[in-house]
Amino acid sequence: MKIIFYLLVCFQILYAAAQGPYQINIDLTASKEDRLYVVMNLPDIQEDTVEFHLPKIVPGTYRISDFGRFVHTFNAFDHLENTLEVSEISTNRWLISGKPSRVEYWIDDTFDRMEGYDEDFIFEPGGTSFEADRNVFVLNNFGIIGYIDGYKEVPFELNIIHSKDTYGATALEKNVQNDTLDIYFAADYNFLVDGPIMYNQPDTLTKNIAGAEILISVFSPQKVVSAHDIMENIEDLMVAQSNYLGGTLPVKKYAYLIYLMDYESLSKAMGALEHSYSSFYTLPESVADQLPQFVRDVAAHEFFHIVTPLSIHSEQIHNFNYITPEMSRHLWLYEGITEYNSIHMQVQQGLYDMETFLEEIQEKITNASVYPLVSFTKMSQKILEPEFKDMYRNVYEKGALIGVCLDLALIKYSKGTLNLAGLLKQLSHKYGKENAFKDSELIDVITAMTYPEIGVFFNRYVQGNEPLPLEEYLSWTGISLRDGGEKRLAMWGNFKLGLNDNNQILALATDNLDDFGTQIGFQQNDIFYKLNGNELNIDTWRDLLYDFQENTIADTKVKIELIREIKGKTKILKRKAKAETYQYQYPDELFITKEATPQENKIRTYWINGL
Repeated sequence: MKIIFYLLVCFQILYAAAQGPYQINIDLTASKEDRLYVVMNLPDIQEDTVEFHLPKIVPGTYRISDFGRFVHTFNAFDHLENTLEVSEISTNRWLISGKPSRVEYWIDDTFDRMEGYDEDFIFEPGGTSFEADRNVFVLNNFGIIGYIDGYKEVPFELNIIHSKDTYGATALEKNVQNDTLDIYFAADYNFLVDGPIMYNQPDTLTKNIAGAEILISVFSPQKVVSAHDIMENIEDLMVAQSNYLGGTLPVKKYAYLIYLMDYESLSKAMGALEHSYSSFYTLPESVADQLPQFVRDVAAHEFFHIVTPLSIHSEQIHNFNYITPEMSRHLWLYEGITEYNSIHMQVQQGLYDMETFLEEIQEKITNASVYPLVSFTKMSQKILEPEFKDMYRNVYEKGALIGVCLDLALIKYSKGTLNLAGLLKQLSHKYGKENAFKDSELIDVITAMTYPEIGVFFNRYVQGNEPLPLEEYLSWTGISLRDGGEKRLAMWGNFKLGLNDNNQILALATDNLDDFGTQIGFQQNDIFYKLNGNELNIDTWRDLLYDFQENTIADTKVKIELIREIKGKTKILKRKAKAETYQYQYPDELFITKEATPQENKIRTYWINGL
């Protein structure tokens, strides 16, 4: 059977090679109205009728994207240049009658507003931007390039024509033909769309860290942040991460692509999307002083995806279905453990002190407490369904706390010979980036590799819906919880804060105002201008709102000024209301007990300093 399997694999490889690659031609200099024209020369198609697909969803996003909605004027041709009949089956699928040799289409970018899609936007790190006027192009390839169903495993060759004064930054393999033509190579569709590319006037920096080539590319319209600024702020983090992973980084190249916005984005948020060998960031340029630290904080998480899911992943990720995805049940691993590693690494490598580390854990305990107790594996499998989609953020909260518990349990039951980092290394060796585990078997595999108690933990707290035994597990390290106390705090509206183009504080998500917010009458996109005569801006809002909540007495008068656009005119609205307060229970605090036993001190030392 092994010989037959080997021959089948060889045949599949030879067959794919015989097909020849896709050859995709995109001319960035011909972009019009934030659209690109995509020409795809196809491999030798065998079927008389085929489907062309663009992704409905892509790995790492956990929400529907429907990139097919951005396509216009889709045409297909045979090898004799005859136009073939094309019919749209659904948003992301086109039926082509005949053996196509080439397809061509225009595609819109996703950063811009489209009629009917303002509310159903693509979060910018997973989107595209074609800005010919500024000569900057964000190419998340899954939002631009599709594939013929059944021919996803064929190699791809991507030819990009660009202006002389721009540079394409990416982790993909690139062959620079001349100063206006780059050719990129990918073994298959999964690899192609796993490598974002950003073209802009070059602000790049490359440095070798722990055996890996680290590339940083920044687009900052007002030149307020540079690649040098970012590298200066994350270099020690990269070194610490390499030490945490054993002294070297398990990739040859990694790219940080950073796009700064000098306009209000559709999402009104900042963030990043991880890839196997890169991560792409979108952030408002207006908060330039916070950007290097923000990138550092996010990079601490995103970079660890080189372990999960790059080296440890299920069949659902390895053979990702871009049209009808089957979600894995192991978000606790892909996102939760990645998040735990990002904070544990920093205390172990001396970037955090112990107090900061415990504060990070406590914050996650508090944040996780607002979510209902459900089976984490069930939630992961059904994360796209209405019942569970709003629970996704909990993968970074409870998911990280699962990491805390697993690490401590492994140290305790192995008597200091195995920790979570060691288990991940064993799993990486067992599977690696080319081999996927069966989704239903991973927990049994981990239990067999470790201890029966680990299986009980998974059964009760990850597959089951019991509360995590954090207090018990932390007590093994001499760490206890103490009551944080209660206090009456002032309500201030119960809405989200955002920023507009002028760096002013916006009121967002005002559908569920508290009693105080109802008195004031906050509306979506109001500028929250002044609070008791003090201007709220990017520098003052935290201190002002904190002081207001902590020190305002019930029924005292509160003065708020809002700036609102009414019938095309901007007006300042002055409102008064009586302060409303509520009883707030501060989170319990983690602390190291003075009475910790030698055994507890030993486990804590193993946990914080490594084995």
